[in-house]
Amino acid sequence: CRGSNPSYPLRHRSFDKHRSIIMAWRCSGSTNLELCLQLKHNGIVRSGPVEAAFLATDRGHFCPKEVQEFAYEDRPIRHSHVHISAPHIYASALETLELKEGMKFLCFGSGTGYFCTLVGHLVGPTGIVHGIEIYEDVVDFADERRKTYRISNNTEPAASSTESSPDLKATEPVSERKGLAGPSREAREYLEILRKRAIVEPQFIVGNCFKMKTDTNIRYDRIYVAGGAPRSQLETLSAFLEIGGSLVGPFDDCLLRVTRRSETSFSEEVKAQVRFAPLINTVDEISENEERKLEQGTSKDQNSAVHKEIVHAKRRRLRGPTEELKFARLVWTPKLHKRFPLNFRNCVLAILMLQKRGVGIPSTLSRDTWMYIFSFCCRDWFHVKLSEIQLLRNLLEEETRARKEAEARAAKAERDRAMMCALLFQTQCENNPVRSRLLRAVMGLPDDSDDGE
Repeated sequence: CRGSNPSYPLRHRSFDKHRSIIMAWRCSGSTNLELCLQLKHNGIVRSGPVEAAFLATDRGHFCPKEVQEFAYEDRPIRHSHVHISAPHIYASALETLELKEGMKFLCFGSGTGYFCTLVGHLVGPTGIVHGIEIYEDVVDFADERRKTYRISNNTEPAASSTESSPDLKATEPVSERKGLAGPSREAREYLEILRKRAIVEPQFIVGNCFKMKTDTNIRYDRIYVAGGAPRSQLETLSAFLEIGGSLVGPFDDCLLRVTRRSETSFSEEVKAQVRFAPLINTVDEISENEERKLEQGTSKDQNSAVHKEIVHAKRRRLRGPTEELKFARLVWTPKLHKRFPLNFRNCVLAILMLQKRGVGIPSTLSRDTWMYIFSFCCRDWFHVKLSEIQLLRNLLEEETRARKEAEARAAKAERDRAMMCALLFQTQCENNPVRSRLLRAVMGLPDDSDDGE
């Protein structure tokens, strides 16, 4: 659901080889392994599961072949309609979302599916990962990448040479050469778990996220907005949250974390100042701009019938499906039994055991009848909702954590400011003995002039 905006800085738009050094951030590497270690070394990746997710998901697998040379550099990648944010943005988002196994996740502007695949490792086989993207060709690319990734991950789950199963023994030479520490013990253990279990397959649909309706879609525990959106749309997107769920995304150049406290109240937390390419608010936004150029005669091929046909084709492609936007429901079958939450699985097993033993109400129906009934059951029917006291306790812990993080960021900013002021003052004191003595006194250092006296 992202669109291009020429007013945004170059570092968040398309790039070329001559500007690559300027645009790259500090976590770049020559391989996916080096990229992950750099993210950890710079303190962006802090938890073991997030580190393992990056190790298990090769970024190059989700990049178009035309920009493969930039796959492991810490920068946004843009090619045609394909847009992938910088790895440090995704790492910060994953740490902020605090994903857990079994959660339901939605991504507005899912792109090539790279971020959704990372999330799939964290929510596990019992979770749900949905993504909506306005460009049909990008969704086709994401589906193709998803299928390829799934095959390579499941055919050789224990092999260390596949894209999704990196060789951790190879981190030792990398650590020596780059001065980086290898993967943490927690990441290694979680990566072994990922190799043994199947990850949830993301589901993508074509459409405009602002046209989705809450009454025909499920609610989600976590939501990520992959493009800039105005604050006026914050309420629209937050309506898809479960009570206690969180949304992370850029609104008016502020990265916000929004938590749903109740049916009608939300809390907001500003995480950082960011610049994102904006989400497209209307599906015909780009096409109408191009037709306006044609009418005004500003297009290079203003008399070209071929170009006009391309514009109309793009409008049809952007419009997406005319039916209502909703994701396919996961239907229970014995084969998909492990994809459902633990409480759901326990209830199914309990009913089938009672039916087999001829005990209670379950014995009044046949096994095939129960199998048919289970296919109509919602996966959240047997979910135990938190009490109001537990929900308030969780919100209090969340606000306490947010306050401590804000205080830590403020203290760090103050230290950095003091350090910069000291360095600036030091450069001005090199040829001024009075200022030099004042600086040493402020820093608590002995005065060199005392020895001379």
